[in-house]
Amino acid sequence: MRIAAVLAFGLALASHAPALAQSAPAPVPIAEWPLAKISAMGQEIYRQDVAAWVATDALMARFEGAPPPGLAGWIVVPDGDNLRVRFVAREGEGVRPGWDVVVRDGRAGAVEVVADGLLSDQELARFRARQTAAQNIGRLRCGTNMNSVVADDPDSDGWLVWLLTSTTDANVVPMGGHYRFTVSADGLSVLGRDQLSNSCLAMPKPVPSAGRQPVGLFVSQIVSQTPVETHVFLSLQNRMPIFVGVGAKVFEVNGVAIREVRR
Repeated sequence: MRIAAVLAFGLALASHAPALAQSAPAPVPIAEWPLAKISAMGQEIYRQDVAAWVATDALMARFEGAPPPGLAGWIVVPDGDNLRVRFVAREGEGVRPGWDVVVRDGRAGAVEVVADGLLSDQELARFRARQTAAQNIGRLRCGTNMNSVVADDPDSDGWLVWLLTSTTDANVVPMGGHYRFTVSADGLSVLGRDQLSNSCLAMPKPVPSAGRQPVGLFVSQIVSQTPVETHVFLSLQNRMPIFVGVGAKVFEVNGVAIREVRR
């Protein structure tokens, strides 16, 4: 489980009953995306997940292993070709910038203290979008903590928010329990909610055996006609292909590349 999940989003869900789903309802079809968008958004989830992870490690090291006082969460914003992880602090009933970490090529820079200033309207809306999604989590809960990613929706002026099942076991791939939200530009309203799997599915990573090398993971997808962006994210994160069975078709997701496997 990413440390960042404990610091912010895990705390945001503390008021919700974290009961794990025991059975799956009938599948609910999700909003379908073209493969190019699925690939791009999966890559964006991965970039932000890595940035939040390494920036949180840097922040924790700066404060000797404990979250700084008043930490309320974080946002990830573009900074040229890099990503800036802006940790926000509580101030009265609102939040303000607290600490910044610029992440370049997956590596965290120095922790910069933001002595004064306000979040911009865009930054505040991005932060609100995360909270709005957290308040509208669905019934499928596959863990007590979830990671989150907020990105610009390339097809609107709003936001895309993902709530992602996390794990404490590096040898397990949390394939199920992920959500995608479409949130309004002000970050206050849910415009769409897609449950990206129909059940919890924690898959052990394949291990080599005598004379045999694993080629990837296989999963069935019943809520869409193609793989989804979390398959791209998990392939990138675990550095292995994920084969997705959809009806009579099989797709190979190998990092950002998605192709239908022809027999």
